[in-house]
Amino acid sequence: QPLFDATAEVVASHYRPGVGVGGKLVPWQPYNFHAGNFVDASGYSPQDETTAELLKAKCLPMPNWVFSAKFPLEALEAWTGRQIDLYEKAGLKLHQIRMKNPGQGSDWTGEAIWTHVKTMAKVFQQRGLEPPIVYIHNHDFNGMGAHIGKEAFRLAQAEGFTTLVIDAAYRKNGTHNDNTVLLSGLSMTPEQRECLIEYNYNQQALENVLSRFDSRTSQMTPWDSDWAGGTEGSDIRIAKEYGLDVRKINHAKEVANEVFPLERAVTPFSEYKLRLGIALMIEPGIEPKTPEAVRAWVNKGGKLKVGGDVLVGLKRWETLVPKTAEADKLLENMPDELAAAMAQSSKLITVADLPESFTPEQRHTALGYQLKGFDFAAAQAKGTDLSPLLVAPHVLHRQPRTLPKGTQFEVLLDPTDSTSRAQVEFTGFGKAPNGDVAMNFLHEGVAVQVAMPDPDAAVAATADSGPRKATPGNKYEVPTQVPGEILSYSVKVGDVLKAGEPLCVLESMKMEMKISVPEDIDGLKVKSLPLKGRTKEKQGDILAPGDLMIELEDA
Repeated sequence: QPLFDATAEVVASHYRPGVGVGGKLVPWQPYNFHAGNFVDASGYSPQDETTAELLKAKCLPMPNWVFSAKFPLEALEAWTGRQIDLYEKAGLKLHQIRMKNPGQGSDWTGEAIWTHVKTMAKVFQQRGLEPPIVYIHNHDFNGMGAHIGKEAFRLAQAEGFTTLVIDAAYRKNGTHNDNTVLLSGLSMTPEQRECLIEYNYNQQALENVLSRFDSRTSQMTPWDSDWAGGTEGSDIRIAKEYGLDVRKINHAKEVANEVFPLERAVTPFSEYKLRLGIALMIEPGIEPKTPEAVRAWVNKGGKLKVGGDVLVGLKRWETLVPKTAEADKLLENMPDELAAAMAQSSKLITVADLPESFTPEQRHTALGYQLKGFDFAAAQAKGTDLSPLLVAPHVLHRQPRTLPKGTQFEVLLDPTDSTSRAQVEFTGFGKAPNGDVAMNFLHEGVAVQVAMPDPDAAVAATADSGPRKATPGNKYEVPTQVPGEILSYSVKVGDVLKAGEPLCVLESMKMEMKISVPEDIDGLKVKSLPLKGRTKEKQGDILAPGDLMIELEDA
């Protein structure tokens, strides 16, 4: 609740400066599809809970039903009724509702869409309410999305339903419904058609200017995928971090979903399934990468290198499809990792941890992003964050020490005023008398030099510090399989390792992950721990696959 209260204050202050929420409704309608449509036997639903909290914060969330042909229409009826009840309890009347299809899939048809819309509309009619505005969301992977939407429009019109809204984008956008195809099913005036064409030209021009990442050039997602089309950019990045062939990522997700069928890829399940897929891809004991091989690995006691959040997700199983035996067996194989993950909830940042000086924006960041958000908000309060470089992405995202001499950029002086900027020119790198790296700038005709210790010199001075590659085939050098930040070791120098026991803790893909001692180093002794873990002051060493994690010797 405090997170939503802070968020509401941020949004309301944008529209009502100096007033904020002030007991009035916030002009913001966030889509709420958290945890899909799950509800347990007692009636508890994470989505319903968060919708009620958003309403209490004076926001107007739009309830989202996550589409899957495997979810029964009876569950949709009950869900729709619960959404109406939540609004009534807040003294409001629900007017609009949304159906989200994270992928496309071969079961996404005009008839399926209309059947779901009729089911929702029937509940509204039974409750004496006006027909709802129903918003339909989907990605288009095969060029058929707009034609399917057009068919849904036709079916709705035939039965006199006029409040159906379907997502669309400009002609040939490549990711969502082609609006010219979709709207060909509606009667439009010549003026409306001219406006549509003008919009498409303008929207395409804007996207060409603003878009920095484009997944439309990717071949990762097949035409009949149920996977979320909007995640390809991050999927490709993560695949590269793990050194995996991006062509295999979709297969990995499909295998993971068959063994652990959390169903449609919606927050947070999309994260879980991707991480499960990657875990089975990097596990050498699973060959070939098939559902049968994964089941065999799990059923003989095998573990997977996944974060604690994934284990908690498997434990809770907040979905409308039955839980598989393999999900329970994996949790049985990883009791220590699960216990540590369940204990993480006691470490959550709460409103009691926040300084009174924090602004609504800083409260939102700290509560929403937890420890990293809290650290960022604290740094922002001290003026030591990187926010001033938000208006210079070509500097902020560049590889260290590769900025060309003569690069000009702006620095944001006041985060509350995007027009308050300083003009800066980078005039090159240099070497300070003490060996530090010098960075030279020009601001308003005045030369400015900033120096910092040379990281290469620091690494060279301490042979045992910082990541280096493990020697392939050397059983005494344990390589990293999971990229990420080292948080801590669970062993010390001189310990004799035992298979299955904790080895270290990493943070990878936004999740804390406990790495266990693998079978092939059972009985060896720890010779050295070459990495630095995270402290309150400093980040831990950042690892890539193949980096040396631990050095061993015979016991």
